[in-house]
Amino acid sequence: MRTSPATATVAEQPPPTPDRLARTLRWARWPVLLMWLVALVVLAPLSGVTADDSAQANLPASAASTKVAEIQNDASPNRSDDVVVVFVDNSGLSANDRTAVNAAQHAVSALVGPSLRLTAPGAPQNADGKAMQFTAHVLATQADLSSADTAAVKAVRAAVAGPVTQAGDGLQVAVTGAAAITADNGLGNQNALLLTALVIVVVILLLVYRSPLLWLFPLLGTLAALVLAKAVTHGLTNAGVTVTSLSTAILTVLVMGASTDYALLLVHRYREELRVQATPAEAMAIALRRTLPALAASAATVICAMLCLLAARSSALHGLGPVAAVAIGAVLLAQLTLLPALLLVVGRVGFWPLIPRPGKPGADGSRMWNAVGTRVSKRPALVAATSVLLLGAACFGLAALHTDNNPIALIKGQAGSVVGEKMVNAHYPPGEIAPLTVLVPPAQAADALKAAQSSPNVQSVQASDPVGGYSTASVTLNVPPYESSGYTAIKDLRSRLATAAPGALVGGGPAVQYDTSQAAGADTKVLIPLVLIVVLLIISILVRAVVASILLVATTALSFGASFGLATLLWHALGYPGIEAQLPLYVFVFLVALGVDYNIFLIGRIREEARDTDIRTATLRGLSVTGGVITAAGVVLAATFAALSRLPYVPVAQVGTAIAVGVLLDTLLVRTVLVPAGLLILGDRSWWPSRPAHRLGEADHGGDASPRKAAGPASEAPAGG
Repeated sequence: MRTSPATATVAEQPPPTPDRLARTLRWARWPVLLMWLVALVVLAPLSGVTADDSAQANLPASAASTKVAEIQNDASPNRSDDVVVVFVDNSGLSANDRTAVNAAQHAVSALVGPSLRLTAPGAPQNADGKAMQFTAHVLATQADLSSADTAAVKAVRAAVAGPVTQAGDGLQVAVTGAAAITADNGLGNQNALLLTALVIVVVILLLVYRSPLLWLFPLLGTLAALVLAKAVTHGLTNAGVTVTSLSTAILTVLVMGASTDYALLLVHRYREELRVQATPAEAMAIALRRTLPALAASAATVICAMLCLLAARSSALHGLGPVAAVAIGAVLLAQLTLLPALLLVVGRVGFWPLIPRPGKPGADGSRMWNAVGTRVSKRPALVAATSVLLLGAACFGLAALHTDNNPIALIKGQAGSVVGEKMVNAHYPPGEIAPLTVLVPPAQAADALKAAQSSPNVQSVQASDPVGGYSTASVTLNVPPYESSGYTAIKDLRSRLATAAPGALVGGGPAVQYDTSQAAGADTKVLIPLVLIVVLLIISILVRAVVASILLVATTALSFGASFGLATLLWHALGYPGIEAQLPLYVFVFLVALGVDYNIFLIGRIREEARDTDIRTATLRGLSVTGGVITAAGVVLAATFAALSRLPYVPVAQVGTAIAVGVLLDTLLVRTVLVPAGLLILGDRSWWPSRPAHRLGEADHGGDASPRKAAGPASEAPAGG
């Protein structure tokens, strides 16, 4: 077995005297714990984040549907969501059925009051002799609308069940509409997500550390980072940043996963140094010096990639950027201050029963990853070509990608809102469930009505109550409003109104989704190249090598395509009807940022080893030493994102599964096989325009090949990454 650099150094040199950082760490451990305790007590009440899932959340401010929603909101402090109760008897509505419908309408009327914030339902509307429906509305402020929807829909479903049961077996009833979709998506309470992520983290930490005590300290640092991140996010929402339910769910799992990753890397190096250094403070001082550059570089890369989202037109994407950046910043702060303080308080005992002590070195590197590296090094060109072909084949899964912006596509399974909308669509005009709203200056109202009535694929136009100084009309399409034919009808309607009534605005659910799709297309053209360029520049500066940086970014981009292709096939297998137009951008940004993240740890260690040897040996050594801990970190991150699939809201589940697939693919294939193979093929050209790293080490140190001497603190990645 090869002697570790740390062991070799301690055998050749006398034990070093405690340095200033070690003395500071030993003195500061209790003050740091006290400061964190005070901070958490102060911040905990501020860590509640109110999500904004309004129409404007996914739209640019200039969109017509955004302006419609803003005018409606300014006219009244309350938002309104429909509760549509639909009844169907496929054999034809009987007298008993109609009696039951009327009884159900009266039962819902009896619910009207301030407790449910439900308006009186309208009269039942007939369709084709087989269906009837009536509509009520939930009125509440934006902050309270989600909880009001859930309470009202639950009460309405209970109220209509009795009359329908009495009518006999032929009559079916379902409650749908915007309020029911909100009630069924289950995003209001994310406690189950947090609990699942916690269980995953605890189990993996127990398996990695094999200690009944050690897992607790990274977990405490993770929870502290989560409180800090949510408190700062609360401040961002007060400052006007848009934070959606999807953003809050991503915030939770990003903190849980990234925080555990950083802890794994720091603790791994700390344990290595405990086998060499006389005191825990000295070991921690060296561990921090060795890990801080790589951890800071990793965090900086992810933060900069996330901040690229500030260029997005969509308010939700624009807001996710600073939220995710805050999450990573909180993680870095907690795991570089609170975690070291906790570990120094307990000392070596925290690793019981496998307590690391000087003179008892542990295994140096991983046999499994050493074997993988050896196999890759024998035929790197063949391995690289095979890996690229496999990833390219996975990209073909993107051919099955289908965009579906229908709100019912956001709900898993056959929830009541999904069944109800299908019942409405089967017996009423396609646009009945989702009419458009047209706001027009009163002087142009007559011209606007004529233009709307003559517009292609318009079923009906009905004037309604004025809003905010505008005349209002409800426009029902005769084509599916959330499909391409509906979007074409919206485009045609806006075009005709722009000529006949230049002040007219077209909004409503289908218009919101059309504008969202348009914004997503524009954001894609800007954000994908921007993120890739920013990440490439950052990696080039950190690694000081353009060729290696291009290799890392290119393999990460290929990994994204393959991951997204595999995820698309997985979504089809799970029965998801399609994906929202914006979700590919969410997945892209996170997979690129997190994929490059692990490559930084690998390439940093390879460059450290290459200061004293050729690139082949350095690559095998770097892969062997980093393989175990980075793979564990990847599994943690993938598992925490996979926890998002527990939520019934389809976009959240899709983002979670796609990132989980991508992180696993990157951890197990791209970082461990393709990148090492690429480096072996390129050889010392990987470090261009820098000098080959091992020659640079010889020049700097006069041929001294001592690994610990040759690699200064500023240039070293952690032993675990």
